[in-house]
Amino acid sequence: MNSPLECLTARPEQFIEQWPQQPEVHHSDPAALTALLDLDDVDRLISDQGLPASSVTMTKNNVMAQPGSLVSPDLAAFPDAAGAVDARRVGAHLRTGHTLLLMGLHRSWRPLTRFCRLLSAELGHPLYAHAFLTPPKSQGFAHHWDTEAVFIVQTVGQKTWELHEPYLADPLPRHRWGRVPVPATARARFEKGEPFLRVRLAPGDVLWVPRGWIHNGYAEEGTSLHISVGVLQFTRHWLLEQLLDVAAGEPEFRTALPPALHDHSIDTAVGDVAERFARWLADLDVERAARSLHARALRAQSAPRRPAVSAAVGVLSHDVEAVTYLPGAVLATSKGTDGTVLHLGDHNLHLPDPVTETITQMIDHPGTVVAVEELRAAIGLDEARRLVRELIDEGVAVPA
Repeated sequence: MNSPLECLTARPEQFIEQWPQQPEVHHSDPAALTALLDLDDVDRLISDQGLPASSVTMTKNNVMAQPGSLVSPDLAAFPDAAGAVDARRVGAHLRTGHTLLLMGLHRSWRPLTRFCRLLSAELGHPLYAHAFLTPPKSQGFAHHWDTEAVFIVQTVGQKTWELHEPYLADPLPRHRWGRVPVPATARARFEKGEPFLRVRLAPGDVLWVPRGWIHNGYAEEGTSLHISVGVLQFTRHWLLEQLLDVAAGEPEFRTALPPALHDHSIDTAVGDVAERFARWLADLDVERAARSLHARALRAQSAPRRPAVSAAVGVLSHDVEAVTYLPGAVLATSKGTDGTVLHLGDHNLHLPDPVTETITQMIDHPGTVVAVEELRAAIGLDEARRLVRELIDEGVAVPA
């Protein structure tokens, strides 16, 4: 069975070693990608699941629909339904050429939740998934850049994309489109000039758009549905921010600057702080800092899917005699003081030494079954049952 990254590209090893710096088009199995989201699924999300208005918007030619225009006044009269999207109003906007944008599907749509969790574990960076449904001969957003690298995954219909080289290389979140002034001469280059790449995507096609590349997509014949899987890449700037946060633990960096600041005193302060920071960096325990920052990066990932309700009432963990690993739950492992640490993203789970090899073998070889009796021999029956309950509660394993 292909991994999510193998579903998106024929060269997964390239994405593991180094991010491609130019747009690329890959061809995958249409059925595998359509299984993530199709038109029936969009209907279910809008009509059956009562998506909150905060996760749905519609746009046409860069103009967003008015807030509240997708919510029925009738529904708004009921507190428990306030803010829910009205499917009829969504349909009315689609008929007038608006693009439907469903945001945060990596959290709310189970096929994409699992897909993005596994892909995030492969890439080592957090992800999001939005979906765009565009009617025929329509466009939601014109030329723009994103501050995330994006896999554009076509699942229904066709969409044409034009890509231009970046105006601002490797933009950070503070450099989002609309926040950075773009001179008329630069704008003319991508609005009127020949694109670096023009491609029409069909179901099964995946377009890789590196961070900062200007892109412009529009539907021609037929309705288009695509998923944008955004990769929230950690950057060197992020690393510097984390180091500054670590430096905040030193009292010398928390000292107030002198009163009556002016140009001269600012110059002096900048020089002083630069010298202090250089000395601090020279004495930094790089290995220890790297472990700490790696843990922060892992905590930025989405949490695994936890059976909170079933586990809380004992449905899943009561008298379970064996478990098997739920792929994608563990992002990384590391050695702890008295065992192994499983990094789950928002939480760490500690394994005692006597069972570390057994549990890590289960994780490394999905499908492997670990019985309570096997754990009992290492840590006793009570501890074995407690560990099994914890593995289930944390979404690491399921009953076998």
